Amino acid sequence: MTSYRPGHFARALHRLLPAIAAAAIVPAPAGAELPAELVETTDQAMVACQDLGGEPRILDGYERMLDLNGDGQADFITDLAGIECIGAWSAFCGSGGCPVTTWLSEADGRHSRFDLGYLEGYEILEEPGASLPRLRAFYHGTLCGEDRIGAEGCSRTWSFAGDVPETSPIETAEAETAPEAHPPEAAATETQPATQPETQAEPQPEAAPAPEAEPARPPEDLPEGWTLREVPGSTPLAHGSGAGNIASLAAFCLGGQPFLALTLHERPAGETLPLELAFSQGTVSATATFESTAGGAYVVALAEGPLAARLAGRDRSVAARLGGSDEGIVSLKGSTRAVRAALASCHAF
Repeated sequence: MTSYRPGHFARALHRLLPAIAAAAIVPAPAGAELPAELVETTDQAMVACQDLGGEPRILDGYERMLDLNGDGQADFITDLAGIECIGAWSAFCGSGGCPVTTWLSEADGRHSRFDLGYLEGYEILEEPGASLPRLRAFYHGTLCGEDRIGAEGCSRTWSFAGDVPETSPIETAEAETAPEAHPPEAAATETQPATQPETQAEPQPEAAPAPEAEPARPPEDLPEGWTLREVPGSTPLAHGSGAGNIASLAAFCLGGQPFLALTLHERPAGETLPLELAFSQGTVSATATFESTAGGAYVVALAEGPLAARLAGRDRSVAARLGGSDEGIVSLKGSTRAVRAALASCHAF
């Protein structure tokens, strides 16, 4: 793996720490309390998880606080991708994504609820010259209108300056290249005409029908998802929720080099930890190094090896081991778009 100078890296990484820790990009007034309506809705989600036999756990990134409508009061965004329902993983999310809701402050101190629907992810846009942030929502193709083909996704950009949120027309998401169904050699073989006459085979007794195979089970829809986050004064980063002791993962460019930062719930004893991610194409191993002056993140250099490309590949989830311990399944929903965009400036692919 490519090496880096810890001191220089730490100073530069310091600018990225708020986003890596899933802090709000646009600050809201300090000391703001969560709206009662938001707390009640969260409690209802926790109970719903328990009713399904699951164990609910709130993850980093479930709730974000920022000023969306410019009134100087705290607004909130909740994403049910941030409530893990252990044992009933698909309690809140499905193939179309996870429910995302905005809570906008009103003059009487209460908050009005506005549901954005099921999203594959979202990002906050801070544009030069704009007084207010906007929210770009990414939708599954089935929610993009009848003229969409298959699962081709789209996005809409929401603004919150008025009493009723305004949305832009459907924006076409960047197309992703699908893998070939067959290798070129196999395809050529299948289309090549036979050059020898077929030999009449002797009649064979009819074989007994094979037992009907059990239908393949689709992968579980994990509630976590990856989003692309803008970072003032730096390049964007791709942020995803972790599993087990891994609180979150963040891919970003720094000094023209790609990196992956891991934030942990509890810090292990070692200064370096072996990281293993079991992708469908094979397990990728890397070394995560502790950065004491950069908020305690463990950092992996991505310049060498296939890890960056695998994170931006087509797997929907990956089993993770850190320091020799199984951490569970990390969702890769939305990682293709987010990781590619975050690492584009350092040409990681």
